[in-house]
Amino acid sequence: MIRSGLLLQLDTVEYGEAWELQKALLEARISDTTGDCLILLQHPPTFTYGRRYKEDDLIANREYYENNGFSIYKTDRGGLATYHGPGQAVGYSIMKMSTYTNDYYQYLRMLEDVIIRTLSCFGIVAERNEGYTGVWVNKAKIGFVGVRVALGYTMHGFSLNVNNDLTPFNFITPCGIQGVRITSIQELLNESISVKEVYDKLANLYSDVFQVRLIPVEMKTLMQGIGLAGNYVRV
Repeated sequence: MIRSGLLLQLDTVEYGEAWELQKALLEARISDTTGDCLILLQHPPTFTYGRRYKEDDLIANREYYENNGFSIYKTDRGGLATYHGPGQAVGYSIMKMSTYTNDYYQYLRMLEDVIIRTLSCFGIVAERNEGYTGVWVNKAKIGFVGVRVALGYTMHGFSLNVNNDLTPFNFITPCGIQGVRITSIQELLNESISVKEVYDKLANLYSDVFQVRLIPVEMKTLMQGIGLAGNYVRV
């Protein structure tokens, strides 16, 4: 394994702040002032939707969501509507894609493979569902993938339901799939698993799938490395 990248592990970060962090790291990666980076974090309750968003994917209007404590963001990633919340592990991969694959769809499959292998560590047999992006267990969706590629560099990434409340998925049409069932590690095992334990598994298996040695880095050090002061996001 001769490649190396950075690993930034955070706790809960507001979605908009995390998005701005991704943009800053993407710009730095394109200008080659930083290396490839995997960010692992959680978000407060947030609905997001991608470029292929359809109005029907949000069951109510923005005011309804905001009045019930949810943030909502239209993003520049692929995919449709999804939910992020505490207890869900989220991974954002900022990288030069051609270092690992020249095939966009192969890149998606690699992210799915990270999730599938992680679930296997907990004795959960997961699989892909032909025709859909993401990861499934017994026809219920547990892992989500949505990315953006700009000038050959990636941002956004994946999410994995660990201990999060699944009820908010009822307020959207997840990934635009009518009637889809959503599950989590906690629901499948009937026990609570530490999100940070899942972080460790995800990081190790991301390293295996992409054949990259991940070097843990602190936020302040990372920001100073690309010429930005402070922590950049509130953590």
